[in-house]
Amino acid sequence: MAKLKGIKKLNKVISAQLKPFGIDKAFLDNEFCFYPDKDKVAYTLTYSVVDEWFNEYVKQTFNYEVKYTFIISLLHEIGHYNTLDLVPDKAYLKAQKQKAKIDEKLKDVKTEDKEKALHFKYFGLSDEIVATEWAVAYAKAHPKKIRKMWHKIYPAIMEFYALNKIHE
Repeated sequence: MAKLKGIKKLNKVISAQLKPFGIDKAFLDNEFCFYPDKDKVAYTLTYSVVDEWFNEYVKQTFNYEVKYTFIISLLHEIGHYNTLDLVPDKAYLKAQKQKAKIDEKLKDVKTEDKEKALHFKYFGLSDEIVATEWAVAYAKAHPKKIRKMWHKIYPAIMEFYALNKIHE
């Protein structure tokens, strides 16, 4: 596999946006994910129908129209960091078991409606909903900050795409 050009710079730009929240590092991966034991956030540059469903879920559940999908996803991961103590251990473990079951069901799902329903179920799990709630509350309270965050990250993404000859 060819080495991605500009990945260190992109990670540095995104990591700089996470530092004020107490998270040390961001890195490119296949999906957004928070690693609580390492204070790291994985991000993706891939957009899928699941992102559209997440935005729809956010609109329905929190009455918030997502403008920057990447940013709300990043804020959601920051939300995991900021809400670690809000979900009791027992509820967290139950959510992890439910996530495993959902992941298994997703492997065999036959229709988009059933797939969407499973994702909505995932979005509503205890640790997920509090992280999203935190993200939306932050976005609603700080629209200028999230716009500035996007205007710092977006050019770095575009530069990364250009360096790697990736088309939007």
